[in-house]
Amino acid sequence: MLFSCQTQHNITGKYTLVQQGKYPKINPVTLYITLNNDSSFGYHYRGGFHGEISSGIWSVSQKRNNIVLSSYIKNMQDIPMIITETENDKCASSIFVFNNPLKSDTLTNWILNINGIDYSMNKDTLLFVEKFVVDSFYIRGFQSVKDNAWMVPIPLQDTIQSETYYVKYTNSNVYRIAFQTFVNDDIFHYKPIQDRFPLKNNTILFNGIKLRKKK
Repeated sequence: MLFSCQTQHNITGKYTLVQQGKYPKINPVTLYITLNNDSSFGYHYRGGFHGEISSGIWSVSQKRNNIVLSSYIKNMQDIPMIITETENDKCASSIFVFNNPLKSDTLTNWILNINGIDYSMNKDTLLFVEKFVVDSFYIRGFQSVKDNAWMVPIPLQDTIQSETYYVKYTNSNVYRIAFQTFVNDDIFHYKPIQDRFPLKNNTILFNGIKLRKKK
């Protein structure tokens, strides 16, 4: 059971970490959760060399007085894709078109796995001269630098992977691959959140840390 619309509206806002003391006696840390009116949330953390982000849907349980956060991405090795299958009867080739959300990021390489075989997918289009039966495919992105410790903030993971897509139509030979808008330049810092946190007096207790609503 959810709070009334009015109560939910009052909950929306930005909840930030309240630190005691002054720099440099404390480490500079940025941590906040934003609850939006459309039931979406944003999570941002930055501490030293480390950074995390997340996004998803939030709700509130009236009985337990908890805030429930559910990230759009549950598993960084099973990221949802948007696939469009079509048939081009004027072309005898099999064509894969990738709408790369990290096109400007030259450190990220992509591999398209088709029927268990890896193919480089660093261009917008992968063209096979001959049409062949495609049963399934997924795409994997990884940062090409051997040591990413110099990257600030340090990525949470150096490899991400989409869900496996199983082809629906046997006559298809053109496959368009895209991700949702939440897959962007921060994807390697994405942290899946699927949990509930105590909410009381405009304060969220997030993993033992108090985040207070900003006035």
